[in-house]
Amino acid sequence: MAKRPAELTYWVDERPSLSVTGLLALQHLAIVAIYLVVAVTIARFGQLPPEDGVRLVCLTMVAGGIGSILQSAGRFGIGSGYLIPTTTTTILLPPCFLALERGGLPLLFGMTMVAGAAVALLSRLIHRMRPLLPAELAGFVVFMVGLSVMTLAERQFLGHALPAGDRTVHRAIAVLTLAVIVVASVWGGRHLRLYCTLVGIAAGYGLAAATGHMGAEELAGMAVAPLLAVPDVGGFGLAFDAELALPFLVAALAMALNAVGAVTAAQKANDAGWVRPDMRNIGRGVLADGLCNVVAGLVGGVGQAATSGAVGLSVATGATSRSVGVAVGLFLLALSFSPKVATLLLVMPPPVIGAALMFSGCFLVMNGIQVMASRLLDSRKVFTLGIGLAFGLGQLVQPVEVETLPGWLVPLVSSPLALAVTLAVLLNALFRIGIHKRSRFRIDAARLDVERLADFMTAQGRLWGAAPDTLFRARFATQEVVETLAGNRMIADTGGAEVRRPVEVRTSFDEFTFAVTVAYTGEALQPRTDRPTEQEVLSAPDGARSLAAFLIGRAADRVTTTVHHDRCEITLVFDA
Repeated sequence: MAKRPAELTYWVDERPSLSVTGLLALQHLAIVAIYLVVAVTIARFGQLPPEDGVRLVCLTMVAGGIGSILQSAGRFGIGSGYLIPTTTTTILLPPCFLALERGGLPLLFGMTMVAGAAVALLSRLIHRMRPLLPAELAGFVVFMVGLSVMTLAERQFLGHALPAGDRTVHRAIAVLTLAVIVVASVWGGRHLRLYCTLVGIAAGYGLAAATGHMGAEELAGMAVAPLLAVPDVGGFGLAFDAELALPFLVAALAMALNAVGAVTAAQKANDAGWVRPDMRNIGRGVLADGLCNVVAGLVGGVGQAATSGAVGLSVATGATSRSVGVAVGLFLLALSFSPKVATLLLVMPPPVIGAALMFSGCFLVMNGIQVMASRLLDSRKVFTLGIGLAFGLGQLVQPVEVETLPGWLVPLVSSPLALAVTLAVLLNALFRIGIHKRSRFRIDAARLDVERLADFMTAQGRLWGAAPDTLFRARFATQEVVETLAGNRMIADTGGAEVRRPVEVRTSFDEFTFAVTVAYTGEALQPRTDRPTEQEVLSAPDGARSLAAFLIGRAADRVTTTVHHDRCEITLVFDA
């Protein structure tokens, strides 16, 4: 059972009032609206007429609304049940451009459905892929998503593309907007913290309007847009192209990994005792993303992905209720019928966008670091994460020229997230070669060397990526077993010129449990579940032995003792 984090005002299963839910959903809607710029970019790249561009954005919101409800409600085996709205993603941009060039919008929508079907298929296999997607790799995905969000935020925040004379006001608006958000979050108290981003965005809109940073063209477009209009669903048609299957399948893998990172971050945010990703829950979250993309292709919208920025925002505001995610979906569906409101969201000033993304990105980056640090890392894992990070950062700093690359490689290198994560997954699979899931260590209890035993256990824990607390418990319990056996002369001596009492320690790891078996010849040590009394420990001849048997049972999740003739085995099992 998940443990409720103390810093949350509204936990995942708690339902705020309708007014609170609506306000919380509005600030998440602002984050979702930022990413709708991907749909606008596709409309401009395809040189769509203005009315078709607005229609594309509205139908994209229909798909996003359905996806958000599926993801957050978590019903009928679909969706993670966490506050993770869906919106457009830059992961799909490179293959979408290829589809637009080859066959226009019909091909774009048809291949988006292919990608969605591939993501849905991956969701059925994701729980079997746990060895290839360990906790530290899931944390790396969250970290890279956070870096991508922060990079986008920095570009919008500083306004590098603006003339030098316009940057001062632009950056002043960004700094003041971010300051309002941070002040409301840190010093605003429990209630103001819930709406810190909404307050900051409203302040940013006001500052932009007062300083003339709301463009006249955008305002004119909003003025002429109709207040209500029913979007023409599915009127663009569908087409498919086998040659584009590989680029879209690569993008599908990246989207699935993005969902893995988003759901992992949400799991950690909602459980103070979080230890490892729940892969079945992640699979349901990935399935919701896949179905959302199938819907997007059917209705005529742009492909979607889980919004990790919303996870960071929910942590920052202290509200992770799934009711808010459902409300975001309902808002998106309602707004798809209002081109005027949709246009208002799309003309959000760049400095305000930068400030809002910067705020949520901070929490994503730190969540990713915390998840990676929750596992012991040996040199293989350091190389896996380090090389992936190096190439991902390199693509952020100096993008690769994609014109000279084969078409199937373009989706991989065009997105820093896709490049870094794909490399990390491949390297993780490669470095698993040669890792034995079982190991043996022999020690002579007559000349007990506890340090060697501790070093052996630590090395195995690092090799397998065990959690530090799991390794600590395993090391403590194993040492306690061996010292109790040796101290109470429970191990039989073997023949020879000198006294020897050999003990074999066997360890195994299967991604779910860390098991240690201590095998020896002699008297059996039976685990004890009841706490010995003080008098029993101090007065009884075997009082120290009884206390040790109790401590061993408390340290391990499960303890079993088997005896065959005079050969004894004590197996300690620790949930990884």
